Amino acid sequence: MKRHSFLKKLSTLLFLLPALLAGSGSGQTVSPVSSQTFLQAPYLYNINHWPRMADERLQLRLRLLDTRVEQASLLLRMRMVCESLSLENPMPLPIPVSLSGGEEIQLNAHDLYAYFLPANLVYSGNGQQAFLQSGGMLPDGVYRLYFEVYEAKSGNKVSIQESPAIFKLVAGEPPLINTPHYGSTQYYGKQNAIRFQWTPRHLHVAGFFLTEYTFEIAEIPEGAENWKEYFHTLPLIHRATTAQAFFDYGPENPQLIPGKRYAFRVHARCSNAENEELHIKNNGYSEVFLLYYEENCPIVPQLRITNIRATTATLEWSEPVEAKSYTLLYRKNGKPDARWFKFKEELPAGTSMAKLTELEPATGYECKLTVQCDYSQSENDAVYRFTTLSSDNAGLKCGKHEPQESEPKSQTPLKHLQRFDQVRTSNGFVFEIEEAEGKDGVFSGSGYTHIPLLANTGVKVKFKNIFVNKDYELVSGVLTAENDKKGL
Repeated sequence: MKRHSFLKKLSTLLFLLPALLAGSGSGQTVSPVSSQTFLQAPYLYNINHWPRMADERLQLRLRLLDTRVEQASLLLRMRMVCESLSLENPMPLPIPVSLSGGEEIQLNAHDLYAYFLPANLVYSGNGQQAFLQSGGMLPDGVYRLYFEVYEAKSGNKVSIQESPAIFKLVAGEPPLINTPHYGSTQYYGKQNAIRFQWTPRHLHVAGFFLTEYTFEIAEIPEGAENWKEYFHTLPLIHRATTAQAFFDYGPENPQLIPGKRYAFRVHARCSNAENEELHIKNNGYSEVFLLYYEENCPIVPQLRITNIRATTATLEWSEPVEAKSYTLLYRKNGKPDARWFKFKEELPAGTSMAKLTELEPATGYECKLTVQCDYSQSENDAVYRFTTLSSDNAGLKCGKHEPQESEPKSQTPLKHLQRFDQVRTSNGFVFEIEEAEGKDGVFSGSGYTHIPLLANTGVKVKFKNIFVNKDYELVSGVLTAENDKKGL
């Protein structure tokens, strides 16, 4: 009897041993659970958007492997890890999940939203500071997202085979502006519209996201510094949104003012139907570009000087279509400090001729005609030169002649003869130097004069080894018309 009683007690003990072992040490009462996480692209960069993810984008499949368990109460803990950053729930969230032995359930993004709430997350890694400063933007990298499973009663981890969702985040680059080029100049009235064009650099990661671009242009105040860094503080001229990778700034937009500088940039925003946004570096903003805006106010293409007399000369020109008025200035030639005189106050548009009067005989003059346009005036106007006739030029006869002196001339040589200097012959004939070489009174070169017999047409002359004194008088030598073998 004693032996039989002992064997009965031993049999009972062996029957209860598995249960006693299961209840001792770890306290685990639930057999292992498999956890599989699935995530669909496109992937969200801002962790604050994850709680609002569409249901079908995220799935978690849980399966209790032991079919003998009637029902288990489980808790979950989320972990998202890359090389530079780790995000996780510090402990399982108190949201029970019921699961029977052999049963598989599927949870979607709506069921799991609480695990991604910032209040339920802790962060670590060398990218933590940048992540927090960016407002929750996940850094580029390869991520592993998975859920650990814990028994609610004992708090023990019971998940095995935690198959993660592996995904890669690669931020899109902001738009690259193509035209206008940085620091280029656009001209008022030269074209109907200015085309601003850029290259998208995020489309390869955009997936099903749609992109819209916002073009912004602002005036740069005079003397403004660091305007690129503080674009948002500049007075904004215009903002426009488009789905195209260009924007035509035309007459229907606020008028840009010639003489001003402008800064412009493009912002790319990529979102889907759920208003989720794709991350683009620099918050989607392109580089800030500089644009100069000027008026295309042309110079007069050619100024013709005709009917030159001893005290008068006529100026004629072709009128540029941009001209609104003209300013005609003239002064004596060869004197850097000579005063510019204005011909009347202003010449109205449509004027193509002016007559200068009260000039001095045998005197060189220079003149220039400035075009006045809507906002500005022409620059680098060409300077035209002419020489009025002397009183004696009217009786000039063609052919070689020797100087006929009425009174003795100085024999002191002129040291240097240069362009625009004027030399007088013995009979009062005046010619202006175009080019000359030589020194100490002896010179060779060319020049020009005006002859009344040829309707005051400018005639080019050449000279070789003439002698000129300090008073710019021709003492000896011969002048020869360039296209005539006879001298003058």
